Amino acid sequence: MASPLTVKRNDYRNNPKRSDVPTPIWLCEYIASLYPDAQTVLDPCEGDGRLLAPFKRRGCATIGYEMKNGTDFLSETKRVAADVCVCNPPFNLGVGRMLGSERFLRKILEVCGNTRIALFVPMGFRLNQRWNSERWRWLREKHDLEISSILSLPLDCYKGVEFHNEVIFWNSPHLKPHYWPPSHANKLRHDA
Repeated sequence: MASPLTVKRNDYRNNPKRSDVPTPIWLCEYIASLYPDAQTVLDPCEGDGRLLAPFKRRGCATIGYEMKNGTDFLSETKRVAADVCVCNPPFNLGVGRMLGSERFLRKILEVCGNTRIALFVPMGFRLNQRWNSERWRWLREKHDLEISSILSLPLDCYKGVEFHNEVIFWNSPHLKPHYWPPSHANKLRHDA
């Protein structure tokens, strides 16, 4: 007799995913290429700085925050002037039901105003929501925050971690509505 089908589920309590997964270099370069006119770029959780690196090479002014380096963007109270914000936040901040991406987005808007934003989010950020979801309602009703574009990322985009995520671009009307990773990215995907 055949054995019953076994379903393997992720056990996030006993086997949590890393919260500090580096952004692949090809992806950092690609996002920077979408903002050729950037002057001052903010990364509120810069990790090792790779999302800002392509902008620095182009001569842009950059502003980076990183808790491991003693700068906590989520505690910032002063205005931060940046015309572009790139952000790949930890998705699991341990702050209850609010996703790290939402927490960072709210803070970006609070201290930067309606700057152009490229934010990495888990698929559940905008999808798989209910009508009464607080996040879904906030995103729908925040009329001064427009999704301009989406970059679909493959499940195996990051080295050693498989996770459904995408990059959402706000307030960037110069972008096309949707992007796929460039064709050469598959060969470079684990350059991190």
